[in-house]
Amino acid sequence: MDLRAKLQAATKEAMKSKDNARLSTLRLISAAIKDREIAARGEGGDEAGLSDADLIAILSKMVKQSQESAKAYEEGGRLELAQKEEDEIKVVQEFLRAS
Repeated sequence: MDLRAKLQAATKEAMKSKDNARLSTLRLISAAIKDREIAARGEGGDEAGLSDADLIAILSKMVKQSQESAKAYEEGGRLELAQKEEDEIKVVQEFLRAS
């Protein structure tokens, strides 16, 4: 099963189990992938879509951004927002490990 199929299956499962925090993160991942696909089409990229390597790069970038946000929230005393970012990182890293 490729990474995109794993993401879709996890999204369906989160919907069924009503896990809103996980579902929100999975939707963020899907949105980032769609944004990258649209950008690739605009640049004259291939119509086949993104490879698993492209998806891993997107996920890695999301982890890095969330880590920076969590650090900024901690420094600002917004621990609940920092925890939310940490939870998002855990979900994204599940798919980085699975790939």
